[in-house]
Amino acid sequence: MQKKTFSGRNLDEALEAAIREYKKPREELNYKILEEKKSLFGLEKRVTIEVVEEQGSPNLKLFLNKFILNSGFSLSYSIESVEEGIKVDLKGDDVGILLKNYGEVLDALQYLLEKVLQKEGYEGKIILDASNFRENIKKKVEKMAVYLCKKVKKEGKPVQMKPLPPNLRKIVHLTAMKFNGLESKSQGSGHFKKVFLSLKKR
Repeated sequence: MQKKTFSGRNLDEALEAAIREYKKPREELNYKILEEKKSLFGLEKRVTIEVVEEQGSPNLKLFLNKFILNSGFSLSYSIESVEEGIKVDLKGDDVGILLKNYGEVLDALQYLLEKVLQKEGYEGKIILDASNFRENIKKKVEKMAVYLCKKVKKEGKPVQMKPLPPNLRKIVHLTAMKFNGLESKSQGSGHFKKVFLSLKKR
């Protein structure tokens, strides 16, 4: 991974310097603003950006850069090879927008990235993450599932969880399997479904 900084009187001027250096259009540059300075009396301004060049599919980078540019979100990304395949990690002030509703937008974006790579013949897995969201939400849902399973065992009454995407429902079902005499069922239609936990009928 290679990083270089560029400065100018405004963002456009700093980007122009980066474009001349890398000989790439603006949407193909992975950059973030490092600093915005004004002179003592606010008469002059100086903007410094950092451009990161990483290994990875050109089409993958192009897709991500266009998404960030067109969405207007304050985001940057890094790409690395992991045991499972390719991991893309998003960072920035607007990451929270992608993580709402159990990461619904993050999942949709990951699906589109998979399609981009499949067109290139890539058969591995791609993981799109942000602020360690995948691991944190997994632990949160697992913890909630354990609590509710114990509650059902103790009180004998079925409980209903909020609608969850497939990957998080799987965590609930696997957790329920660890409790003897308990069963779990997904109900509903669409991507998000409710999970019901109850005692097995004798």
